[in-house]
Amino acid sequence: MGSLVTLCSSTFSVLILAASAGLPKFIVPNHPDLTIKTRRTSGDWLSQVNALYLKGARERTEIVTEKPARADAMELVMIRQCDKKRAFNLNERDKIYAASEIEDWSERLKKARPVSLTQASGAEVIMTIDSIDTGERRQFEHYTARHVKVKIRFEPSPGASTPASVEETDGWYIDLPGLGCREASSGFGFGVLGSGNRRDRFQIKWLGKAPRGYPIEETALRTEAGKETISKVELLEVSEAPLNPSLFDLPARYRLALQTGNGGADLTKPDTISNRAQYYWTRLTFWVRGLFR
Repeated sequence: MGSLVTLCSSTFSVLILAASAGLPKFIVPNHPDLTIKTRRTSGDWLSQVNALYLKGARERTEIVTEKPARADAMELVMIRQCDKKRAFNLNERDKIYAASEIEDWSERLKKARPVSLTQASGAEVIMTIDSIDTGERRQFEHYTARHVKVKIRFEPSPGASTPASVEETDGWYIDLPGLGCREASSGFGFGVLGSGNRRDRFQIKWLGKAPRGYPIEETALRTEAGKETISKVELLEVSEAPLNPSLFDLPARYRLALQTGNGGADLTKPDTISNRAQYYWTRLTFWVRGLFR
């Protein structure tokens, strides 16, 4: 039987799931050149092609949305330069970028204000996680994929804001040490449980703790309120061909995105004086209207 851990959710609070591996620390990896392309689908309404490129201490992720089809859709790109602790989000359609520092979550969470369990006055939710490695293996280039099945069940008591649901995942996963500039961690590591002003009290119960990894193939069946949604990951390409280092640098002639405060940015607009004025005028108008509600 797995142990029970009591947690609560609160606004913008990051909560530790207390996995045995602890918090992932920032590291500078040394990836061999690798390209992985997959297609992710959810139901019959969402289809995205994801491309992951790795080279040394750097990585690039591209997301292209196929459905829902939109003529004005952006191709989103994220570049992580672990050696410089810098990340760039790119809007390739409009040649706009946002830059940020890569944070060490283990250090950030040490400084985070803890949430007192006495504040967890909401309804109780039991979350059961069971992750099983079947022992089956498959080879993809030089990478060995593990076959892992996971079942996550949410069982809320009356009055909880978290809906009852079950998600069963069956997939093949490979290890990519240092992905995301973080050390590999077993189990589920850490995560965010809920948001908003409601504070459900979570009882987290672990059964099997087999680690997953980067999904090469995956099928997930989620059931909520009698409705089933099937999501899939389909492998399109795996290649170890050499990659051009320029893929992992900020392209020339890109404009800085409009800065929205607290480290945020609007990737649809450049950071110009007129866009700043419009943004702050909109915020001021919204604040004034709130005073008279």
